[in-house]
Amino acid sequence: MALSLTAEQKKLLQILKIDEQYIIPEYQRPYSWEYEHCLQLYNDLVEAYKSKEDYFIGNIIIAKSENNEYELDIVDGQQRLTTLFLMVKVLSLFTEHKVYKEDLKAIIGGISRITGEYEYRIKTEVFESDDKNDFFNVLKFEKNDFEEKYEECKNKKTYEIEEKKCSNRFEKNIMFFYSWFKYLNQKEESLDNFIKFFLEKVYLLPIELRGKTRDDANEKALVIFETINDRGKDLEDADIFKAKLYKRARQVEEEDIFINLWKDFKSSCEDLKVDIDDIFRYYTHIIRGERGITSSEINLREFFTTNEYSPFHLKKYKEVMNDLNIIISILEYINQEKQKATRLAKWLQLIEIYTNQYPKNVLIVYLFDKIDKDFIDEDSLSDFLKKLVRFSYYHGSTTKIKFETYNMIVQISKGNDIQDYYKGSITEEYFDYLGNLKKGYALLATYLDKNQAYASYNIDKLVSLKDNKILKWTDEQIENYLNSLGNFIVSDKPKRNISVDKKLEYYGLNQDLEYEFFESRDKKLKEKLVSFFRGDNK
Repeated sequence: MALSLTAEQKKLLQILKIDEQYIIPEYQRPYSWEYEHCLQLYNDLVEAYKSKEDYFIGNIIIAKSENNEYELDIVDGQQRLTTLFLMVKVLSLFTEHKVYKEDLKAIIGGISRITGEYEYRIKTEVFESDDKNDFFNVLKFEKNDFEEKYEECKNKKTYEIEEKKCSNRFEKNIMFFYSWFKYLNQKEESLDNFIKFFLEKVYLLPIELRGKTRDDANEKALVIFETINDRGKDLEDADIFKAKLYKRARQVEEEDIFINLWKDFKSSCEDLKVDIDDIFRYYTHIIRGERGITSSEINLREFFTTNEYSPFHLKKYKEVMNDLNIIISILEYINQEKQKATRLAKWLQLIEIYTNQYPKNVLIVYLFDKIDKDFIDEDSLSDFLKKLVRFSYYHGSTTKIKFETYNMIVQISKGNDIQDYYKGSITEEYFDYLGNLKKGYALLATYLDKNQAYASYNIDKLVSLKDNKILKWTDEQIENYLNSLGNFIVSDKPKRNISVDKKLEYYGLNQDLEYEFFESRDKKLKEKLVSFFRGDNK
C-alpha cells in the first residue's frame, strides 16, 4: 500500500486556524486527560514562554480524503489537540488585542464552506461516551459562564478548582485552565505576549496521510500510527482493533450496530474488571489452537493486523464480536462457578490463584465451544481441571510450562483430551521450597481431602516474626518454618492479626506451641501433595 504522506513542523496558528474541520473519529477513545496532564502542559508552556524558547508539543496524525478534503480525521494526538482547543477558548477571554482576539475566535469556529452555517473547527464523534455534547457545551461558554462556574467550583481557601463540582472531563479541564490563566493574567497584567508566544512559538508536527476515500486515508494513517506507537507496549491495541472492526462495519453500512455491540462488549469487560487487550489475548490462543500453532507468541497488534489468518481478514465483524462475547461468557461462568461450594470450584480456584495465565489460556480454549451451559459437563470439566492443576503445579510458576500449554491448546482444538501428569518419583523434599506458588500449594493441599471448595477463602500464616517472644524455638526453627507449607492455613474465616497461640484456637487447632506439632503439620500437608502428584488415588 503506497503512502501519500506529508509532514512539516508548524506553529499552532497554522495548525489550528484553518477552514477545514478536525474530526475525532467514532472509534477513538473518549477524552481522558486528567489534572496532571493539563498542569504539566500549562507549566511547560509558561516555562518556555518565560525563557523565550520555542516549544514543541509533539505530533498528530491526520487522515485526509480526496473525496472530502474539508474533514480531517485525527488518528493520533486527539487528546492533546482537544486540550489545545480548550486552552484557546480560555485564552480568547483574556485579550482585547484585535488581531489575537480574531485569531483565537477563528480557531474556535467559523462559517462552514459546506453548510454555510457556523461550526466549531473541531468535532468529536466518539461513540463510547457523551463527548460530543460535553465538548460543545464548554466551547459555548461565555465570560460570565466561566465566572459563574469558577465561583461555584473553586475552593474558598485555596482557590483551586474542586473537580467533584464539575460534571465532566471537559468542564474540569477548561476550568483548570481558566483558573491558571486568570492567575497568570493578574501577574502579567496582560496575556497578549503569552498569546503571541502560544500561537507563533509553539509547534506541532502534523503527519498527514491522504487517500481517495476516508477509509483509505484512515487505513494509511493507522499504519503510521501503529509504527510510531509500537514500542512493545499494547496500550493502544484495543483502539487499533476497534478501528479495524469499525471499518468492516462501515463497509456494510452497519456502523450503528457495531457501536452498540462494542459498547456492550466494553461494558462487560469493565464489569469483569478485565482489560479489552486481555480478551483479545485469549482470542489469540483460540485462533492458534485452530491453526495448530505451537511456536512463540508474537506481539498482540502484529497478530491481529498483519497475519493472513487474522479474524480481521477472514471473518465478518459480527463473527469477531460474537467470538469476543463468547470469551466474556466464559469468564463470567468461571467467576460464578469459582464462588460456589462445589467440587468444580476447587479446581477453578486453583487455576485462578496460579501465578501466570498459561493454565487459564488452556481452560478458555477448552470452554470455547462448550460455554452453552447445557453442554458443560461439570464432572468432565472437573476431571480436566484436575489434570491441568497437576501439570501446572508440578512444573511450578515459571514460564517453562508455556510451550506445553501451546501443545495442549492444539490438542484440545482437535477435540483430543490432555494427558495426565503423574510423577511417581516425586518426594516431600520437592515442596521444601515453594516459590511464588506457596499459597496455591497451600490451597491445593487443603482441598485434596475436601469434597468441595470454600465459597470464599482466606490464606493466613500461623506463625509470624512477632511470635518469637511466645515460641520457645530456635532462630533457625522460626526462620525455616515461616515460609514452609505447614505455616499456611486455608479457611473460610476472616484473617486476624493475633498471636500464634490465639490463632491456633481461632482456627480450631487447639494445640500447644511445641515445634513438633508444627513440623508434623508441614509433613502431613507435603504427604498429601506427594500422593496427589504420584496419582496414588487415581
